[in-house]
Amino acid sequence: MALDFRVLSTLETEDAIRFADARLRSAIADDSERMLAGWAVPWRRESLAHYLPLGWSFAARAGEGAERGRIEGFFLGQLFLFMRGQTQTLWIEHLESGPGEVTAALVELAVRTAREKHLQRTIFVDQAHVRPHLATFGAERIGDGLWEVRTTKG
Repeated sequence: MALDFRVLSTLETEDAIRFADARLRSAIADDSERMLAGWAVPWRRESLAHYLPLGWSFAARAGEGAERGRIEGFFLGQLFLFMRGQTQTLWIEHLESGPGEVTAALVELAVRTAREKHLQRTIFVDQAHVRPHLATFGAERIGDGLWEVRTTKG
């Protein structure tokens, strides 16, 4: 599948919510349970209002064919200064995606972006579907629910 990657803007808030909500609907069939789960999802409207203006969140969109432009996945990120003794760290709060290839591409994009911007680390909040793709970059578990990828030498 061809993918087009772009910074996820505040104008795309509804697209991101529709995509993530559809994935939640397929995972939780019961309306009541889904509503309860929806209160704790990382892609709530107020969360997107925080992350998207920062410019460190990206979307993967279908790049060709009839589905061109449709969101296939996204991650919510922000820059942290002086975290754990590092001057610059890219924090990935959440990665929402469908097939494994989209997840792999978004993980690679996060790490590559951090390297290109000379950030020292990329930290991912632990998610079961993301974890297998972190091994490619030598990620280390650094605490409860966190994985770190070194993005500069040293």
